[in-house]
Amino acid sequence: MDRLAAIKAFVKVAETQSFSAAARGLRASKSVVSRQIASLEAELGARLFHRTTRSMTLTEAGRSYFDRASRILADLEEANLSVSQLQSAPRGRLRVNAPMSFGFLHLAPALADFLFRYPEVEVDITLTDRFIDLVDEGFDVAVRIGSLEDSSLVARKLASIRRAICASPAYLKARGAPASPDDLKTHD
Repeated sequence: MDRLAAIKAFVKVAETQSFSAAARGLRASKSVVSRQIASLEAELGARLFHRTTRSMTLTEAGRSYFDRASRILADLEEANLSVSQLQSAPRGRLRVNAPMSFGFLHLAPALADFLFRYPEVEVDITLTDRFIDLVDEGFDVAVRIGSLEDSSLVARKLASIRRAICASPAYLKARGAPASPDDLKTHD
């Protein structure tokens, strides 16, 4: 027996004083609700309702159980709501790691807008060009330039990047222009 479903059925039957109305409210059949109540009564070892052909009322045990079960369901609903509210608006500390150039060019300018939009978030940004281990060093997110090697981390492409090798005319005159990427090994 799904105890939580049975408790919900019991509370709904007690509130509506009708198996049919409770079944409609729970979007279940009357026979399912009836079986849930019977299972709950068997598990508790007590009758929860006085039933006649014309009426249904709570027994003393039923009233006591209804009071507590109603509070429990209300507390559960409140707990569910508090978790969903936590998920609806970001809050807490966000540790971010990014390369220096990316951080200065892209993260720093966007930070004020982000903090305005999410005032309950505290951002801790570390800008470094060294490779860090996100898990070992306690970072929540990192920006990387390049491909992610095999990892259990989740990666999302933010943007494409083009790379260009540039040199001044004076450097090329002094050192010569590389003809292939392998020639770069002999250049500064």
